[in-house]
Amino acid sequence: MKALHFGAGNIGRGFIGKLLADAGIQLTFADVNQVVLDALNARHSYQVHVVGENEQVDTVSGVNAVSSISDDVVELIAQVDLVTTAVGPVVLERIAPAIAKGLVKRKTQGD
Repeated sequence: MKALHFGAGNIGRGFIGKLLADAGIQLTFADVNQVVLDALNARHSYQVHVVGENEQVDTVSGVNAVSSISDDVVELIAQVDLVTTAVGPVVLERIAPAIAKGLVKRKTQGD
């Protein structure tokens, strides 16, 4: 199973990304922060600090990243099994057109 997640910030990577990866889902992040995108694509992994009674550091691996304003993101929406977001309302307004285009493309492909 493949997923595309919009928002590679703390909630995106630390919560949703880890949850999806722990479920064995192949994950691609979409974000506008080129520094974060470059780091994810260079390492294909990142660390999550799990706090609580027994603190631990988990490594989430096998991830990729794309710019959320690129044409690649429309193609990915049409191909993946699951699309999730963890962005604020201002960013959601900016990425909504790409999500809509991806859903239209998916529909025309018969998925």
